[in-house]
Amino acid sequence: MIDLDKDKIDQKSYAAAYEATVATYKGRVNENFFVDNFASGANDWYLGRILVPVKQIQDKLYTGGHDSDVYAYYSGVLHAEALQANIKRLNANCWEKVDSQSMTQGIYDAMRDLQKGKERGENDEYIAQGSEALLKALYI
Repeated sequence: MIDLDKDKIDQKSYAAAYEATVATYKGRVNENFFVDNFASGANDWYLGRILVPVKQIQDKLYTGGHDSDVYAYYSGVLHAEALQANIKRLNANCWEKVDSQSMTQGIYDAMRDLQKGKERGENDEYIAQGSEALLKALYI
């Protein structure tokens, strides 16, 4: 799905997305979950490809009757939208300080790790340093 070079990943963006995804989806992702579709939905949201109002996506998603791959895609869209909205709430200029492709990579990696049952914990050095960097960037 997405495989950024390690030197192109913004650590603070990646960490924020990774942690939020693990917190949201831990225990809800199994080996049959369409992780690529989920990450594609998130990526499409960040690239501005979703032209349908979020409310309409929510209504359709929650009425059911979708194939698992379609459900995963639109769940990814809604997750990315919620994450973006929460980041914007922290600070008016906050979204300008994150990299959306690194966010997508963090979401994708978290979902793959959850699927394997091997997600990084809050004590993971890379994630902890990235989270700290994001907090510094927001309040400096």
